[in-house]
Amino acid sequence: MSISSRVSPGRAGGKKPLPPEANSGAASSDRPSTEKSPQRIVARGPQVTAAVLSIGDEVVCGEVVNANAAYLSERLFEAGVVLREQTVVPDDPQAIRAALERLRGSVDVLIATGGLGPTEDDRTVDAVAELLGVSAEPHAASLDAMKKRFSAHGFELTPNNLRQVRVPAGAEALSNGAGIAPGFRIRLGGADAYFLPGVPREMEKVFADHVAPRLATVLKTAGVAPAIVRTWHVYGMGESHIDHRLAGLLDGVTGATLHFRTAAPENHVKVIVRGPTTKSKELMDKIEGDLRKRIGNGIYGIDGETFPWAVGKALREAAATMAIAESCTGGYAGQLITAESGASDVFLGSVVCYANDVKVNVLGVKAKTIEEFGAVSEPCAREMAEGVKRICNSTVGIAITGVAGADREGGDKVPKVSGPTPSEKPVGTVSFAIAGPKTTRAETKLFTGGRERIRRAAAYYAIDLARRQFSK
Repeated sequence: MSISSRVSPGRAGGKKPLPPEANSGAASSDRPSTEKSPQRIVARGPQVTAAVLSIGDEVVCGEVVNANAAYLSERLFEAGVVLREQTVVPDDPQAIRAALERLRGSVDVLIATGGLGPTEDDRTVDAVAELLGVSAEPHAASLDAMKKRFSAHGFELTPNNLRQVRVPAGAEALSNGAGIAPGFRIRLGGADAYFLPGVPREMEKVFADHVAPRLATVLKTAGVAPAIVRTWHVYGMGESHIDHRLAGLLDGVTGATLHFRTAAPENHVKVIVRGPTTKSKELMDKIEGDLRKRIGNGIYGIDGETFPWAVGKALREAAATMAIAESCTGGYAGQLITAESGASDVFLGSVVCYANDVKVNVLGVKAKTIEEFGAVSEPCAREMAEGVKRICNSTVGIAITGVAGADREGGDKVPKVSGPTPSEKPVGTVSFAIAGPKTTRAETKLFTGGRERIRRAAAYYAIDLARRQFSK
């Protein structure tokens, strides 16, 4: 096998020439390969190209978001692969075959997802087998693993379950460490073709275990400069403000690119540096130092560090605990902080006090406070925070009470809330409080957007009160 970084012949006008290969019932260029690494990748300049093919009626119809394509495209881009195309086709053998026949001669790497399950509409294996002129056969190791798994859980093994452990004869099976259906790899025309499960967590596992290492070898052999990727996670600062502060960050820097992504209420800043590994790391460290000076405490984490993880880290380092009283968020903040394992070290519990009676009878909020100031008010939030702190015996108590509104058609745009002037409390008004070891402080914010956006923003802001309280 060899990988060449020379200009790919025939890319614009047809398929790349391949060595003669015998394969009964299929074109010689479609003969599947079972070798552990790609046979041959011809790249331009140096360059390795790829396409992502998403298979599934539910993706075409918009019933599910095509998260797989987004994930794969990002991983390919970070690795240095040039993504030529994203394509979506239904669970139709003819559509699948047509897409494969078109893509096999236009890219070096083809990654397809979906259609490997047990149901009648999972047709990818059969479509590929037919294209290659081979049969679809059970993968022994995957079949054995499925039988053991079903037995351990007391599940009945039905005939259709056997469909999801098949691969085209001669293909290299790719074990699925997160599920049942194996992926597989074949040589398809001019491309190395990988077929992965459609379930995102399974797809990501198979990609990480099998595809990513092979791509790294391909890129290295093709002479594509390795990439160092670093992502900083920012909360409490808008994308335009981040962009303004980072203006000129990479001026005079070669081999580095800057990227932004918003996932409200977070923002993510990514820098990719390509070149010799040692020099790239030194350059990345220098860029990070400058970037942190510009953004400051808005950065809560880096790479795989999540927002809940950052909050937990701040509490853990301070040997502190928290408890939450939630009204308009209905438990969202508690769900957010417990998204990371180990949350029990710092999070003691919460009280979801949607009704005023619960605020009064459980948390000890004075009825007079609600009558005078309203349930959505800083005085009410103060008493809620102090009440949940007392009940849970935590270092800090946090309270959230607000007007999330309604997204459904016909819902009140400015719902009435208890208090003297309900009309003055528009949708998005949220009062917060944090009761600390010595003092209690409260504040009110006005969030924009629909109900879910407001609830999410309020939950983030609430637990960030604890992070800011203890961050060094």
